[in-house]
Amino acid sequence: MGGYKNFVLLFLATHFSAVPTLPATQVTEADFVTAAGAFTPKTAGAKPIYIECTPGTVKYSAPSQGEIEGQSFAPAGEFYRAGDKAAYAAIARKYNNTPCYLVVENMDGKQIMVGQPGMECNLKFEFDGGQKRADRRGYKITYGTDSVSPVIYLATKVDIEDLLAES
Repeated sequence: MGGYKNFVLLFLATHFSAVPTLPATQVTEADFVTAAGAFTPKTAGAKPIYIECTPGTVKYSAPSQGEIEGQSFAPAGEFYRAGDKAAYAAIARKYNNTPCYLVVENMDGKQIMVGQPGMECNLKFEFDGGQKRADRRGYKITYGTDSVSPVIYLATKVDIEDLLAES
């Protein structure tokens, strides 16, 4: 079954001194796609931003890119946040084009990191207020990066329940 859970974790690159990384030497197949380590805050209290998404709107894909002899991947996707609250507009203004790392979680509970040191993820926000009363309004957020891997799983998952309890 495909799909992703209805949240995205946003780690601002400027707030973390270290992030999970792929091993320099690959011994097992998992080493090619599993990042070890943890997100280390630069200052005490720095934590990821939890963005609750409209159900069924989190998308991730990683098409190939480049020349025949130099193929890599372009992980990209989108998510949606319904509504037109001022807080959503502030998030859009504050984090548009900001280097970051995203974490999405698939329905099997595996967390996928988008972005890696030197190839951070960037967000682009769009607002649609609708045209008719019945139209959906809200923010569509697209993201993208470059990568040597089509997917990067986290070896150590971010504890979502703990993160939400701190909020």
